[in-house]
Amino acid sequence: KAAPNPQMEQWKAEAMKCAVCKNMVGSMEQLMPVMKMELVKLDNGMAMTGAITDPKLVATYHGLCDKWNGAFTAATQMADDQAKTDLCQHCQSMRSVVKAGAQASYGKTETGDLLVFSSSDPAVQAKISDLHAQCVSMMSQMEMPKEKKSAEKKKY
Repeated sequence: KAAPNPQMEQWKAEAMKCAVCKNMVGSMEQLMPVMKMELVKLDNGMAMTGAITDPKLVATYHGLCDKWNGAFTAATQMADDQAKTDLCQHCQSMRSVVKAGAQASYGKTETGDLLVFSSSDPAVQAKISDLHAQCVSMMSQMEMPKEKKSAEKKKY
């Protein structure tokens, strides 16, 4: 069994404090190795796609997406003070673009899901662009470490 990933452990601890992210904690270690996420900047917003490369785990991912989507929808209805205490920074940012007027569209794909934030309002598009940058930064920190080919020479 692989050694615990300190970033994953830290993420799980933080996620359990978030009304939305806590729904994902139970399955993420199983899904992360077979998950590909992509962020796409659109002319009027952004899209986030998730795809599962192991067909046996797509149903698990879709079930997780249902829970996440329900929790996020509820989060958009929270009072601002509740959102500050019950949501992580990332979910607060997504909630704030919706509260600012962004259209959030969600759907499942054959192998994953697609979440789009868009707006015809340039001020809201700027907020979505900031969210996109935040998501890119977060994803770069969460990438699973690549297996390193043994660079060290064996000592005999």
